[in-house]
Amino acid sequence: MRRKEDRAIVKHTINLYLGDYERLQAFYGTRIGAAKIIRDLVHAHIRRIEERAAQETAGKLILELDLEEANL
Repeated sequence: MRRKEDRAIVKHTINLYLGDYERLQAFYGTRIGAAKIIRDLVHAHIRRIEERAAQETAGKLILELDLEEANL
């Protein structure tokens, strides 16, 4: 029986390099499935990008505040 996802999912068609999907299935088996692994990889990648952007924005804000205080 398949486990329900924690988040809503939408079906998309993607092109992968030859053999990659089969290799994921071999690594993780059919119980988890390559599609679930691909979803988790993409989600983790997006989270890392967003976290880096938030850190860069916070760093710029701190720098701007320090510059403003120095000019007072």
